[in-house]
Amino acid sequence: MKQDAQRSGLFQCQTCGLVWFGRSDIQECPDAPHGKPVHVALLCRTCDAIVPIDHLASHIKGELHQNGISN
Repeated sequence: MKQDAQRSGLFQCQTCGLVWFGRSDIQECPDAPHGKPVHVALLCRTCDAIVPIDHLASHIKGELHQNGISN
């Protein structure tokens, strides 16, 4: 799971909980100097898959989600 989080492209502030993507060069929370962010994974609650941010659109357009089927 740790490797999935590092590849996800999502970051979260450990202090305020803000989540952002697309700026791996930001070393602190963009809202305030809260310290170093952590990598987080995006978990689909419909199918429990870990989804990288660059696959999010195709994931939710997939057959499983279009048909409303959950595991």
